[in-house]
Amino acid sequence: MLENSKHIIIVGAGIAGLTAALSLRHYGIRASIYERSPEIITAGAGIQLSPNANRVLSRIGVLKEISSVSIRCHGVKVFDYKSNQQLALFDYMKFKGNDFFYFCHRADLVGVLYAACQKLEIPVYFNKKLEKIINKKAVFSDGEALSAELIIGADGLHSNVRKTIADEAKPLFTRQIAWRSIVPNSINQGDFSHVTLAPKRHLVSYPIKDGSELNLVLIKEQDEWQPDGWKHLEDPRVVKENFKDFSGGTAEVISSIENVYKWGLFRYPLKQSLYNDRVILIGDAAHPTLPFLAQGAAMAIEDSFVLASKIFEFSNSSVAFKEFRRDRFPRVRRVVLASTKNAHIFHLSNIISRRVFQVSLRFLSKFFPHLLVKRFNWIYDYNVSNKNYSS
Repeated sequence: MLENSKHIIIVGAGIAGLTAALSLRHYGIRASIYERSPEIITAGAGIQLSPNANRVLSRIGVLKEISSVSIRCHGVKVFDYKSNQQLALFDYMKFKGNDFFYFCHRADLVGVLYAACQKLEIPVYFNKKLEKIINKKAVFSDGEALSAELIIGADGLHSNVRKTIADEAKPLFTRQIAWRSIVPNSINQGDFSHVTLAPKRHLVSYPIKDGSELNLVLIKEQDEWQPDGWKHLEDPRVVKENFKDFSGGTAEVISSIENVYKWGLFRYPLKQSLYNDRVILIGDAAHPTLPFLAQGAAMAIEDSFVLASKIFEFSNSSVAFKEFRRDRFPRVRRVVLASTKNAHIFHLSNIISRRVFQVSLRFLSKFFPHLLVKRFNWIYDYNVSNKNYSS
């Protein structure tokens, strides 16, 4: 374990950075967080938390507070866009009733994590944009240079920390764009996530807050590049035009969109060695994950706890980072590749392929419903808070 007197800097006060600070404190290790924004960022919309993430949140002592601002997810229903017929039911309550899946607003999750940091007197400094790292010092845009034994880059897709240790081009546009919106739950959608599939498009909806609102994520394949980030306003008419052939309750919620944000979906090529002797990346800074398995936040949360456990276990940071990479790279690689594969499955456009897929889903859902849920056990049963976990 590193001596507690040594300074650990975490760059970024999002889900990854705040969870990393709390995980380190769980092991008795102190760290400080430096955030480029003037305050905690509450942008974004809904987020899904699966059991693999919730086990970590429980271990660091915040799951009770998170559950109080969340809705327990009972499962996933899959629909066809044109007929609005249900193709499949993934019943979590029946087949994974001892595990907890939650829907919540990103702002509520970040708020709980930040409040926990404040309660533990973990320092969080704002308006601190990292410019470079030189000779064990983190140099910020205001001119301050801070010495640190370790620097953890948790500063997202466009990570400044990544630029200091990885000589590569900008993140790659995946030819997919997404829109996010929050609308009234006029269709009284219950505690299930709805996934509606269409050629080269799909829509995900689920309730948040007290269930009176729905979080919408609409994704479409598109060659034209779109900027990353959650703050790019879109004309609602553009979204409605792109999804005008959807039917039933899905069409109703699309028609109710008033405020909507768009962003492009990006990723980096996966790399095993995103660290040096003193600097390491976690979360989206290391491996942005497409949203087709709802595992982006979960991977950041898992990363944070595993890194903290390795820093606690090994006094030498190089050894700690190598052990972190050995544990995390196979796991993250599998999730990232599965998410990318799901994008293809969700957006099947060949009429024969779509028909075969739909028939298969209906058959499994009717006769072998447990297999639909079991297929994802490798994701949800993973427990990094148990030292003997395996992928």
